Amino acid sequence: MLQELKKSHKKDFTQYILLDNKGNIIDSDGVFYSQIINKNISSLHPFFESFSYSLSIPKKELIFSCIHLNTDKGNIISDILIKTLDDDNALIIIQDLSTHYKNYQLTAQKRNESVINSQILELKNKYLKEKEEFKNNFIANFSHDIREPLSGISTFVEILNKTNLNAEQKGYVNLIYASSNHLKHMIEDILDIAKKEVGKLNLVEESFNLKVFIESLVLSHQVKAKQKSLDFELELDSKTPEFILGDPYRLKQILDNLLDNALKFTHKGEIKLHVSLNQIRANKASIHFKVSDTGIGIEEENFEKIFDSFTQLHQEHHIQGNGLGLAIAKSLIELQEGTISVTSIKDKGTTFSTNLSFKVDNSNPQKVETNSTIEIKGKKEKYHILLVEHSEITQLAVLKILAAKRKFYLDIVSDPEDVIPILENQNVDVILMDINLPKLSGDELAKQIRQLSDKTLKKTPIIALTGKVFPEDLKRYKKAKINEVVSKPFDEASLLNAINKHLK
Repeated sequence: MLQELKKSHKKDFTQYILLDNKGNIIDSDGVFYSQIINKNISSLHPFFESFSYSLSIPKKELIFSCIHLNTDKGNIISDILIKTLDDDNALIIIQDLSTHYKNYQLTAQKRNESVINSQILELKNKYLKEKEEFKNNFIANFSHDIREPLSGISTFVEILNKTNLNAEQKGYVNLIYASSNHLKHMIEDILDIAKKEVGKLNLVEESFNLKVFIESLVLSHQVKAKQKSLDFELELDSKTPEFILGDPYRLKQILDNLLDNALKFTHKGEIKLHVSLNQIRANKASIHFKVSDTGIGIEEENFEKIFDSFTQLHQEHHIQGNGLGLAIAKSLIELQEGTISVTSIKDKGTTFSTNLSFKVDNSNPQKVETNSTIEIKGKKEKYHILLVEHSEITQLAVLKILAAKRKFYLDIVSDPEDVIPILENQNVDVILMDINLPKLSGDELAKQIRQLSDKTLKKTPIIALTGKVFPEDLKRYKKAKINEVVSKPFDEASLLNAINKHLK
Protein backbone atom coordinates (compact mmCIF):
# COMPACT_ATOMS: atom_id res chain seq x y z
CA MET A 1 0.00 0.00 0.00
CA LEU A 2 2.83 2.39 0.89
CA GLN A 3 4.47 1.81 -2.47
CA GLU A 4 1.24 2.78 -4.24
CA LEU A 5 0.92 5.92 -2.10
CA LYS A 6 4.57 6.81 -2.81
CA LYS A 7 3.96 6.53 -6.53
CA SER A 8 0.92 8.81 -6.40
CA HIS A 9 2.68 11.39 -4.16
CA LYS A 10 6.26 10.99 -5.40
CA LYS A 11 8.70 13.81 -4.58
CA ASP A 12 12.51 13.93 -4.44
CA PHE A 13 14.35 13.91 -1.09
CA THR A 14 11.20 12.74 0.59
CA GLN A 15 10.28 10.29 3.35
CA TYR A 16 6.85 8.68 3.47
CA ILE A 17 5.37 7.56 6.77
CA LEU A 18 2.11 5.61 7.11
CA LEU A 19 0.47 5.69 10.54
CA ASP A 20 -2.83 4.92 12.23
CA ASN A 21 -5.19 7.44 13.78
CA LYS A 22 -3.44 7.04 17.14
CA GLY A 23 -0.13 8.16 15.65
CA ASN A 24 1.55 4.75 15.60
CA ILE A 25 3.83 4.23 12.59
CA ILE A 26 2.72 1.34 10.36
CA ASP A 27 5.29 1.68 7.59
CA SER A 28 8.06 4.01 6.35
CA ASP A 29 10.85 4.04 3.79
CA GLY A 30 13.46 5.33 6.27
CA VAL A 31 14.92 8.18 4.22
CA PHE A 32 15.46 10.56 7.19
CA TYR A 33 14.17 8.50 10.13
CA SER A 34 15.09 4.78 10.14
CA GLN A 35 13.83 1.88 12.28
CA ILE A 36 10.71 3.75 13.34
CA ILE A 37 8.00 1.18 12.57
CA ASN A 38 5.72 0.55 15.61
CA LYS A 39 6.95 3.78 17.21
CA ASN A 40 4.63 6.70 17.81
CA ILE A 41 5.12 9.64 15.44
CA SER A 42 5.48 12.03 18.40
CA SER A 43 8.71 10.31 19.42
CA LEU A 44 10.45 11.48 16.25
CA HIS A 45 10.25 15.21 16.94
CA PRO A 46 8.19 17.49 19.24
CA PHE A 47 6.65 19.05 16.13
CA PHE A 48 4.55 15.93 15.46
CA GLU A 49 2.82 16.19 18.84
CA SER A 50 0.99 19.31 17.70
CA PHE A 51 -1.30 17.68 15.12
CA SER A 52 -2.18 14.33 16.79
CA TYR A 53 -5.76 15.57 17.31
CA SER A 54 -6.32 15.87 13.52
CA LEU A 55 -5.45 12.23 12.73
CA SER A 56 -9.00 11.13 13.56
CA ILE A 57 -10.58 13.52 11.05
CA PRO A 58 -11.08 11.72 7.70
CA LYS A 59 -9.90 13.26 4.43
CA LYS A 60 -8.07 16.07 6.21
CA GLU A 61 -4.99 17.58 4.58
CA LEU A 62 -2.54 19.82 6.39
CA ILE A 63 0.56 21.45 4.96
CA PHE A 64 3.35 22.90 7.10
CA SER A 65 6.20 24.88 5.54
CA CYS A 66 9.80 25.54 6.61
CA ILE A 67 9.89 23.06 9.50
CA HIS A 68 13.33 22.45 11.03
CA LEU A 69 13.76 18.73 11.91
CA ASN A 70 16.61 16.92 13.64
CA THR A 71 16.73 13.57 11.80
CA ASP A 72 19.00 10.56 11.75
CA LYS A 73 20.68 12.12 8.65
CA GLY A 74 21.17 15.51 10.29
CA ASN A 75 19.22 18.73 10.45
CA ILE A 76 16.93 19.49 7.52
CA ILE A 77 14.46 22.23 6.61
CA SER A 78 11.34 20.60 5.26
CA ASP A 79 7.78 20.98 4.11
CA ILE A 80 5.44 18.42 5.73
CA LEU A 81 2.15 17.16 4.27
CA ILE A 82 -0.24 15.31 6.63
CA LYS A 83 -3.15 13.61 4.89
CA THR A 84 -5.79 11.46 6.61
CA LEU A 85 -7.08 8.54 4.51
CA ASP A 86 -10.46 6.79 4.25
CA ASP A 87 -9.32 3.74 6.22
CA ASP A 88 -8.55 5.64 9.44
CA ASN A 89 -4.88 5.75 8.51
CA ALA A 90 -2.80 8.82 7.73
CA LEU A 91 0.10 9.60 5.45
CA ILE A 92 2.96 11.95 6.38
CA ILE A 93 5.22 13.19 3.61
CA ILE A 94 8.46 14.88 4.71
CA GLN A 95 10.19 16.69 1.86
CA ASP A 96 13.73 18.02 2.39
CA LEU A 97 13.85 21.59 1.01
CA SER A 98 16.97 22.69 2.87
CA THR A 99 18.71 23.95 -0.27
CA HIS A 100 15.60 25.83 -1.40
CA TYR A 101 15.10 27.58 1.95
CA LYS A 102 18.80 28.37 2.39
CA ASN A 103 18.89 29.91 -1.08
CA TYR A 104 15.72 31.82 -0.31
CA GLN A 105 17.21 33.00 2.98
CA LEU A 106 20.41 34.04 1.23
CA THR A 107 18.41 35.93 -1.39
CA ALA A 108 16.31 37.62 1.29
CA GLN A 109 19.45 38.45 3.26
CA LYS A 110 21.09 39.98 0.20
CA ARG A 111 17.92 41.94 -0.53
CA ASN A 112 17.78 43.15 3.07
CA GLU A 113 21.47 44.04 2.98
CA SER A 114 20.89 45.91 -0.26
CA VAL A 115 18.00 47.83 1.32
CA ILE A 116 20.07 48.52 4.43
CA ASN A 117 23.08 49.62 2.36
CA SER A 118 20.81 51.84 0.30
CA GLN A 119 19.42 53.41 3.47
CA ILE A 120 22.94 53.82 4.90
CA LEU A 121 24.05 55.48 1.66
CA GLU A 122 21.01 57.75 1.75
CA LEU A 123 21.74 58.70 5.37
CA LYS A 124 25.42 59.21 4.54
CA ASN A 125 24.53 61.45 1.58
CA LYS A 126 22.13 63.39 3.79
CA TYR A 127 24.85 63.76 6.42
CA LEU A 128 27.41 64.88 3.84
CA LYS A 129 24.91 67.33 2.35
CA GLU A 130 24.13 68.80 5.77
CA LYS A 131 27.85 68.91 6.56
CA GLU A 132 28.51 70.67 3.25
CA GLU A 133 25.71 73.19 3.89
CA PHE A 134 27.04 73.85 7.40
CA LYS A 135 30.55 74.30 6.04
CA ASN A 136 29.37 76.63 3.27
CA ASN A 137 27.32 78.72 5.71
CA PHE A 138 30.20 78.80 8.18
CA ILE A 139 32.67 79.98 5.53
CA ALA A 140 30.26 82.63 4.24
CA ASN A 141 29.39 83.97 7.69
CA PHE A 142 32.94 83.74 9.03
CA SER A 143 34.23 85.50 5.92
CA HIS A 144 31.76 88.36 6.41
CA ASP A 145 32.18 88.65 10.18
CA ILE A 146 35.99 88.65 10.08
CA ARG A 147 36.15 91.24 7.29
CA GLU A 148 34.05 93.70 9.29
CA PRO A 149 36.73 94.59 11.89
CA LEU A 150 39.46 94.39 9.25
CA SER A 151 37.67 97.13 7.29
CA GLY A 152 37.74 99.30 10.39
CA ILE A 153 41.44 98.66 11.02
CA SER A 154 42.42 99.37 7.38
CA THR A 155 40.34 102.55 7.18
CA PHE A 156 41.48 104.08 10.45
CA VAL A 157 45.13 103.26 9.81
CA GLU A 158 44.80 105.23 6.56
CA ILE A 159 43.09 108.09 8.40
CA LEU A 160 45.72 108.13 11.17
CA ASN A 161 48.51 108.29 8.60
CA LYS A 162 47.00 111.53 7.29
CA THR A 163 47.07 113.22 10.71
CA ASN A 164 49.94 115.08 12.32
CA LEU A 165 51.83 112.18 13.89
CA ASN A 166 55.34 112.31 15.24
CA ALA A 167 57.93 109.75 14.17
CA GLU A 168 57.22 107.42 17.10
CA GLN A 169 53.46 107.49 16.48
CA LYS A 170 53.97 106.83 12.75
CA GLY A 171 56.06 103.84 13.71
CA TYR A 172 53.23 102.47 15.84
CA VAL A 173 50.70 103.06 13.03
CA ASN A 174 52.96 101.29 10.54
CA LEU A 175 53.27 98.38 12.96
CA ILE A 176 49.45 98.17 13.24
CA TYR A 177 49.19 98.36 9.45
CA ALA A 178 51.77 95.57 8.95
CA SER A 179 50.14 93.37 11.61
CA SER A 180 46.64 93.86 10.21
CA ASN A 181 47.92 93.07 6.71
CA HIS A 182 49.55 89.91 8.01
CA LEU A 183 46.30 88.92 9.75
CA LYS A 184 44.31 89.74 6.64
CA HIS A 185 46.55 87.55 4.45
CA MET A 186 46.37 84.65 6.91
CA ILE A 187 42.58 84.85 7.04
CA GLU A 188 42.31 85.11 3.27
CA ASP A 189 44.59 82.05 2.89
CA ILE A 190 42.52 79.98 5.32
CA LEU A 191 39.27 81.04 3.64
CA ASP A 192 40.70 80.27 0.20
CA ILE A 193 41.74 76.77 1.30
CA ALA A 194 38.22 76.23 2.68
CA LYS A 195 36.60 77.64 -0.48
CA LYS A 196 38.77 75.39 -2.64
CA GLU A 197 37.59 72.32 -0.70
CA VAL A 198 33.94 73.17 -1.35
CA GLY A 199 34.57 74.19 -4.95
CA LYS A 200 33.97 77.88 -4.44
CA LEU A 201 37.37 79.28 -5.29
CA ASN A 202 36.59 81.23 -8.46
CA LEU A 203 38.16 83.75 -10.79
CA VAL A 204 36.85 87.08 -11.99
CA GLU A 205 37.89 88.78 -15.20
CA GLU A 206 38.69 92.47 -15.35
CA SER A 207 41.04 94.74 -17.20
CA PHE A 208 44.22 95.92 -15.50
CA ASN A 209 47.54 97.48 -16.42
CA LEU A 210 50.14 94.75 -16.00
CA LYS A 211 53.14 97.11 -15.66
CA VAL A 212 51.40 99.31 -13.05
CA PHE A 213 50.20 96.17 -11.25
CA ILE A 214 53.68 94.62 -11.08
CA GLU A 215 55.40 97.86 -10.02
CA SER A 216 52.82 98.45 -7.28
CA LEU A 217 53.13 94.87 -6.05
CA VAL A 218 56.93 95.03 -6.00
CA LEU A 219 57.01 98.27 -4.01
CA SER A 220 55.95 96.71 -0.70
CA HIS A 221 58.30 93.76 -1.16
CA GLN A 222 61.22 96.07 -1.88
CA VAL A 223 60.60 97.73 1.49
CA LYS A 224 60.58 94.31 3.20
CA ALA A 225 63.79 93.32 1.39
CA LYS A 226 65.47 96.55 2.45
CA GLN A 227 64.54 95.86 6.09
CA LYS A 228 66.46 92.56 5.81
CA SER A 229 69.38 94.19 3.91
CA LEU A 230 68.51 92.23 0.77
CA ASP A 231 68.62 93.42 -2.82
CA PHE A 232 65.36 93.25 -4.77
CA GLU A 233 65.49 93.15 -8.55
CA LEU A 234 62.60 93.40 -11.01
CA GLU A 235 62.94 92.33 -14.64
CA LEU A 236 59.82 93.24 -16.62
CA ASP A 237 59.85 92.39 -20.31
CA SER A 238 58.85 95.43 -22.37
CA LYS A 239 57.11 93.09 -24.84
CA THR A 240 54.39 92.19 -22.33
CA PRO A 241 51.01 93.72 -23.27
CA GLU A 242 50.04 96.90 -21.37
CA PHE A 243 46.47 95.93 -20.47
CA ILE A 244 45.31 92.36 -19.92
CA LEU A 245 42.05 90.70 -18.85
CA GLY A 246 42.28 88.48 -15.79
CA ASP A 247 41.92 88.32 -12.04
CA PRO A 248 44.44 90.82 -10.58
CA TYR A 249 43.55 89.87 -7.00
CA ARG A 250 44.37 86.19 -7.57
CA LEU A 251 47.55 87.05 -9.51
CA LYS A 252 48.59 89.28 -6.60
CA GLN A 253 47.95 86.39 -4.18
CA ILE A 254 50.17 84.09 -6.25
CA LEU A 255 53.07 86.53 -6.54
CA ASP A 256 52.71 87.82 -2.97
CA ASN A 257 52.93 84.28 -1.62
CA LEU A 258 55.94 83.40 -3.79
CA LEU A 259 57.76 86.65 -2.92
CA ASP A 260 56.90 86.39 0.80
CA ASN A 261 58.21 82.82 0.77
CA ALA A 262 61.45 83.99 -0.88
CA LEU A 263 61.88 86.83 1.62
CA LYS A 264 61.12 84.53 4.54
CA PHE A 265 63.87 82.03 3.72
CA THR A 266 66.54 84.41 2.42
CA HIS A 267 68.94 85.99 4.92
CA LYS A 268 71.54 87.41 2.54
CA GLY A 269 71.84 88.13 -1.16
CA GLU A 270 68.87 89.01 -3.36
CA ILE A 271 65.29 88.37 -4.42
CA LYS A 272 64.40 88.61 -8.09
CA LEU A 273 61.04 88.80 -9.87
CA HIS A 274 61.22 88.15 -13.61
CA VAL A 275 58.13 88.74 -15.81
CA SER A 276 58.37 88.01 -19.53
CA LEU A 277 56.18 87.30 -22.55
CA ASN A 278 56.26 83.79 -23.96
CA GLN A 279 53.94 84.40 -26.90
CA ILE A 280 50.65 85.94 -28.05
CA ARG A 281 48.26 83.76 -30.01
CA ALA A 282 44.62 84.42 -30.84
CA ASN A 283 44.73 87.57 -28.68
CA LYS A 284 45.86 85.50 -25.69
CA ALA A 285 49.17 86.24 -23.99
CA SER A 286 51.19 83.53 -22.25
CA ILE A 287 53.24 85.27 -19.56
CA HIS A 288 56.11 83.73 -17.62
CA PHE A 289 56.55 84.61 -13.93
CA LYS A 290 59.71 83.59 -12.09
CA VAL A 291 60.65 84.29 -8.45
CA SER A 292 64.20 83.41 -7.43
CA ASP A 293 66.19 83.90 -4.25
CA THR A 294 69.57 83.15 -2.70
CA GLY A 295 68.06 81.59 0.43
CA ILE A 296 68.47 78.37 2.36
CA GLY A 297 67.07 76.17 -0.42
CA ILE A 298 64.97 73.00 -0.42
CA GLU A 299 66.02 69.35 -0.70
CA GLU A 300 64.72 67.72 -3.90
CA GLU A 301 62.81 65.03 -1.96
CA ASN A 302 60.72 67.82 -0.39
CA PHE A 303 59.67 69.53 -3.63
CA GLU A 304 56.18 68.00 -3.48
CA LYS A 305 55.70 68.44 0.28
CA ILE A 306 56.17 72.22 0.18
CA PHE A 307 52.85 72.61 -1.66
CA ASP A 308 50.86 70.78 1.05
CA SER A 309 48.68 72.91 3.36
CA PHE A 310 50.13 73.74 6.78
CA THR A 311 53.52 72.22 5.87
CA GLN A 312 56.64 73.94 7.18
CA LEU A 313 59.94 72.25 6.34
CA HIS A 314 62.35 74.61 8.11
CA GLN A 315 60.88 74.69 11.59
CA GLU A 316 64.35 74.61 13.08
CA HIS A 317 64.87 78.15 11.72
CA HIS A 318 61.85 79.42 13.76
CA ILE A 319 60.51 81.37 10.79
CA GLN A 320 57.02 82.87 11.15
CA GLY A 321 54.35 81.44 8.87
CA ASN A 322 51.26 79.22 8.61
CA GLY A 323 52.39 76.86 5.85
CA LEU A 324 49.63 77.96 3.47
CA GLY A 325 51.36 80.34 1.06
CA LEU A 326 52.69 77.85 -1.48
CA ALA A 327 49.55 75.68 -1.23
CA ILE A 328 47.42 78.73 -2.08
CA ALA A 329 49.73 79.76 -4.92
CA LYS A 330 49.60 76.26 -6.43
CA SER A 331 45.80 76.09 -6.11
CA LEU A 332 45.32 79.46 -7.80
CA ILE A 333 47.76 78.61 -10.59
CA GLU A 334 45.96 75.31 -11.25
CA LEU A 335 42.63 77.16 -11.19
CA GLN A 336 43.97 79.17 -14.13
CA GLU A 337 45.05 75.94 -15.88
CA GLY A 338 48.72 76.60 -15.18
CA THR A 339 51.46 74.60 -13.47
CA ILE A 340 54.19 75.63 -11.03
CA SER A 341 57.72 74.25 -11.02
CA VAL A 342 60.55 74.55 -8.52
CA THR A 343 64.31 74.20 -8.74
CA SER A 344 66.56 74.56 -5.71
CA ILE A 345 70.07 73.97 -4.41
CA LYS A 346 70.58 73.55 -0.70
CA ASP A 347 72.06 76.73 0.88
CA LYS A 348 72.25 78.45 -2.52
CA GLY A 349 68.67 79.38 -3.38
CA THR A 350 65.33 78.48 -4.91
CA THR A 351 63.40 79.40 -8.06
CA PHE A 352 59.64 79.07 -8.61
CA SER A 353 58.29 79.40 -12.17
CA THR A 354 54.85 79.44 -13.75
CA ASN A 355 53.23 80.32 -17.06
CA LEU A 356 49.78 81.93 -17.01
CA SER A 357 47.54 82.96 -19.90
CA PHE A 358 45.59 86.24 -20.10
CA LYS A 359 43.45 87.83 -22.78
CA VAL A 360 44.96 90.96 -24.27
CA ASP A 361 42.71 93.98 -23.70
CA ASN A 362 42.86 96.31 -26.72
CA SER A 363 39.91 98.49 -25.68
CA ASN A 364 42.01 101.30 -24.08
CA PRO A 365 40.52 100.79 -20.61
CA GLN A 366 40.22 103.69 -18.20
CA LYS A 367 42.70 103.98 -15.39
CA VAL A 368 41.29 103.41 -11.90
CA GLU A 369 42.38 106.14 -9.56
CA THR A 370 44.26 105.47 -6.33
CA ASN A 371 43.13 107.06 -3.10
CA SER A 372 45.73 109.81 -3.41
CA THR A 373 44.35 111.04 -6.77
CA ILE A 374 40.61 110.41 -6.45
CA GLU A 375 38.44 113.39 -7.28
CA ILE A 376 34.65 113.34 -7.05
CA LYS A 377 33.53 113.73 -10.66
CA GLY A 378 29.83 114.49 -10.29
CA LYS A 379 28.44 117.91 -11.25
CA LYS A 380 26.55 118.56 -8.01
CA GLU A 381 28.06 120.63 -5.26
CA LYS A 382 27.16 117.91 -2.74
CA TYR A 383 25.64 114.46 -2.97
CA HIS A 384 23.24 112.78 -0.55
CA ILE A 385 24.41 109.31 0.51
CA LEU A 386 22.30 106.91 2.56
CA LEU A 387 24.34 104.31 4.48
CA VAL A 388 22.40 101.25 5.70
CA GLU A 389 24.85 99.58 8.07
CA HIS A 390 24.55 98.08 11.58
CA SER A 391 28.30 97.99 12.36
CA GLU A 392 29.40 101.13 14.20
CA ILE A 393 32.99 100.58 13.02
CA THR A 394 31.93 100.58 9.37
CA GLN A 395 29.59 103.53 9.95
CA LEU A 396 32.43 105.61 11.35
CA ALA A 397 34.86 104.45 8.64
CA VAL A 398 32.49 105.50 5.82
CA LEU A 399 31.74 108.78 7.59
CA LYS A 400 35.45 109.64 7.86
CA ILE A 401 36.18 108.72 4.23
CA LEU A 402 33.27 110.78 2.82
CA ALA A 403 33.70 113.71 5.20
CA ALA A 404 37.30 114.15 4.05
CA LYS A 405 36.10 114.83 0.48
CA ARG A 406 33.59 117.53 1.57
CA LYS A 407 31.25 116.51 -1.26
CA PHE A 408 28.68 114.41 0.60
CA TYR A 409 25.79 114.54 3.03
CA LEU A 410 25.58 111.24 4.86
CA ASP A 411 22.56 109.71 6.56
CA ILE A 412 23.18 106.53 8.57
CA VAL A 413 20.48 103.91 9.25
CA SER A 414 21.03 100.81 11.38
CA ASP A 415 17.53 99.30 11.21
CA PRO A 416 16.48 98.17 7.68
CA GLU A 417 12.83 98.83 8.56
CA ASP A 418 13.58 102.58 8.65
CA VAL A 419 14.96 102.68 5.10
CA ILE A 420 11.72 102.73 3.05
CA PRO A 421 10.14 105.64 5.01
CA ILE A 422 13.35 107.69 4.58
CA LEU A 423 13.49 107.03 0.83
CA GLU A 424 9.83 107.99 0.43
CA ASN A 425 10.51 111.39 2.04
CA GLN A 426 14.05 112.28 0.88
CA ASN A 427 15.98 112.36 -2.37
CA VAL A 428 19.05 110.13 -2.24
CA ASP A 429 21.84 109.99 -4.83
CA VAL A 430 23.48 106.72 -3.75
CA ILE A 431 22.56 103.97 -1.26
CA LEU A 432 25.43 102.15 0.48
CA MET A 433 24.03 98.95 1.95
CA ASP A 434 25.42 96.20 4.14
CA ILE A 435 24.11 92.77 3.12
CA ASN A 436 24.27 91.14 6.54
CA LEU A 437 21.64 93.33 8.20
CA PRO A 438 19.53 92.34 11.22
CA LYS A 439 15.88 91.35 10.55
CA LEU A 440 16.22 91.70 6.76
CA SER A 441 19.12 90.99 4.39
CA GLY A 442 20.43 93.79 2.21
CA ASP A 443 19.50 92.07 -1.07
CA GLU A 444 15.90 91.54 0.14
CA LEU A 445 15.76 95.20 1.14
CA ALA A 446 17.08 96.16 -2.31
CA LYS A 447 14.23 94.19 -3.90
CA GLN A 448 11.69 96.11 -1.80
CA ILE A 449 13.25 99.44 -2.85
CA ARG A 450 13.06 98.49 -6.54
CA GLN A 451 9.38 97.59 -6.13
CA LEU A 452 8.41 101.05 -4.86
CA SER A 453 6.16 103.11 -7.12
CA ASP A 454 8.61 106.04 -7.32
CA LYS A 455 10.42 105.63 -10.66
CA THR A 456 13.46 107.52 -9.35
CA LEU A 457 14.03 104.89 -6.66
CA LYS A 458 13.97 102.13 -9.25
CA LYS A 459 17.15 103.71 -10.71
CA THR A 460 18.87 104.98 -7.55
CA PRO A 461 22.32 103.33 -7.43
CA ILE A 462 22.65 100.71 -4.69
CA ILE A 463 26.18 99.69 -3.70
CA ALA A 464 26.53 96.59 -1.50
CA LEU A 465 29.19 96.54 1.23
CA THR A 466 29.78 92.90 2.12
CA GLY A 467 32.20 90.10 2.86
CA LYS A 468 29.90 87.59 1.15
CA VAL A 469 31.22 87.60 -2.39
CA PHE A 470 30.88 83.98 -3.52
CA PRO A 471 29.58 83.60 -7.12
CA GLU A 472 26.10 82.58 -5.91
CA ASP A 473 26.05 85.69 -3.68
CA LEU A 474 26.93 87.96 -6.60
CA LYS A 475 24.16 86.36 -8.71
CA ARG A 476 21.70 87.02 -5.88
CA TYR A 477 22.76 90.68 -5.64
CA LYS A 478 22.42 91.10 -9.41
CA LYS A 479 18.91 89.59 -9.27
CA ALA A 480 18.05 92.11 -6.54
CA LYS A 481 19.20 94.87 -8.96
CA ILE A 482 22.16 95.96 -6.83
CA ASN A 483 24.44 98.03 -9.06
CA GLU A 484 27.84 97.50 -7.48
CA VAL A 485 29.55 95.34 -4.84
CA VAL A 486 32.40 96.58 -2.65
CA SER A 487 34.07 93.71 -0.86
CA LYS A 488 34.97 94.04 2.81
CA PRO A 489 37.55 94.85 4.00
CA PHE A 490 37.46 97.90 1.73
CA ASP A 491 39.75 100.92 1.70
CA GLU A 492 39.19 104.55 0.79
CA ALA A 493 40.07 104.04 -2.87
CA SER A 494 37.73 101.09 -3.50
CA LEU A 495 34.79 102.84 -1.81
CA LEU A 496 35.26 106.20 -3.55
CA ASN A 497 35.87 104.61 -6.95
CA ALA A 498 32.61 102.65 -6.61
CA ILE A 499 30.64 105.77 -5.62
CA ASN A 500 32.25 107.85 -8.38
CA LYS A 501 31.01 105.43 -11.05
CA HIS A 502 27.38 106.17 -10.17
CA LEU A 503 27.40 109.93 -9.58
CA LYS A 504 25.60 112.19 -12.08
